[in-house]
Amino acid sequence: MDSTPRGLKSGALSAVGAAVISMAFMGPATSVFFNTPLAAAAAGYALPLAILLAMLVCLLVASVIASFARKLPTAGFAYTFNTHGLGRRGGFLSGWLLVLAYGMVGPMLLAAIGSFTADFLAQYLSLTVPWWILTIAFSAIIWGISALGVSQSAKTALIFLVLELGVLLALFGVIFGKGGAEGLSLAPFDPAESAGGLGGLGKGMLWGILMFIGFESAGTLGEEARSARRAIPIALFTAVLAIGAFYSLSGYAASVGFGRSGAQALAADPAPWNTLMNKFWGVGWLLALTVLNSQFANLISGVTAMVRVVFAMGREGFFPRRLGTVDHRHVPQAAIAAYMLFATAFALVAGVWIGPLGVYGFAGTIVGVAMVVIYILMSIALIRFYRGEHRAEFSALKHGVIPGVAALLLLLPIYGQLVPLPEGPNRIALFLIVAWVLGGVAYLVRIERDRPELFTAMGRVWAEEPDLAGSKP
Repeated sequence: MDSTPRGLKSGALSAVGAAVISMAFMGPATSVFFNTPLAAAAAGYALPLAILLAMLVCLLVASVIASFARKLPTAGFAYTFNTHGLGRRGGFLSGWLLVLAYGMVGPMLLAAIGSFTADFLAQYLSLTVPWWILTIAFSAIIWGISALGVSQSAKTALIFLVLELGVLLALFGVIFGKGGAEGLSLAPFDPAESAGGLGGLGKGMLWGILMFIGFESAGTLGEEARSARRAIPIALFTAVLAIGAFYSLSGYAASVGFGRSGAQALAADPAPWNTLMNKFWGVGWLLALTVLNSQFANLISGVTAMVRVVFAMGREGFFPRRLGTVDHRHVPQAAIAAYMLFATAFALVAGVWIGPLGVYGFAGTIVGVAMVVIYILMSIALIRFYRGEHRAEFSALKHGVIPGVAALLLLLPIYGQLVPLPEGPNRIALFLIVAWVLGGVAYLVRIERDRPELFTAMGRVWAEEPDLAGSKP
């Protein structure tokens, strides 16, 4: 009798572990460092309001994912969810797009962490090490941690997450303790303080939403979480609320740190956190080290989520079957190896083309646009899923109004990315998304024609826990 494990390790992760992986995937310090200048340029002194509105939108999306996760605990995430909500074609294309979005996280962060580490060593230790050597070294470390299993990834991510949050919260505390530049007030939460009016607030909200991307990764851990139908929703809301509060504090600290009279300076500063660190704390190297720490935790969690998607697609036969296997410890080693080799190669090749930080912007554009499209598709799919498969449990608010409002609000970041069209590599990134989707359509047609058995079996839920389909959503 074949005793080879066929699935991921059930019960390997608690709700806290799933939440940690989601929060680390969001890369709090990295997001604050890179997205604050973009959001502040649009919203100005009303920066924290824009971030708070972004958090509300993400809470709506979290509600959508949680409603799915209560019925379909699976590593397939959007692929499985949308197969049940939009049909097999919609599910496959959702999974196909998710592979592209999560697939870009590794190259994006490997290139960035190699470049930042090289700059840190040169500036503070007078050591010259090529960025690409550091990228390869970090890749090997991440690969090794991932190969130990999801519980070890969660433990490592927790350590680095606590470090990055601790340093930045300490900085916020110093800014608040000194009263900022001109005293503390609620003015930054007034829409009238937006540099570009409501339009500026909307654009600031766009960059705020991009700060949250990654919270949904808890949805890929449904097969490894204990009591997944309960744990995954808890992880989703914990991640959005905890890191959302942190992001809102960061926006408020930035606004009061510059002061109302310094709102224009805040909007124009390409590195406001360097300015604030030097003004209020004077320990510039600590901020740089915190961002590197954040990128490392972000990498661990991003790889964890992407590997589960590759595993799910391989298990169902859309990728080579070998990618859908696990070792004796229920760890998907083949999927880990394939992804790490791809991510490292992409980071190195693209880094030579547009520079390592250019890779961050190029891949980040793909991640942002693709994930927002996936959020919209899931919101639409939830309405159809509950009206179709669970009509007796359909809630007009939970399964109608909330996903509908989420889909409409998420059109804003799509508009912001497309109008006007970006220039250079970031425009190529948008065309790459279109080409990837068209390639997925062609592949889907081939599957329907040549391998109909795969098409028929799409969207299976591989869970070992008792069927709780009748539980309250």
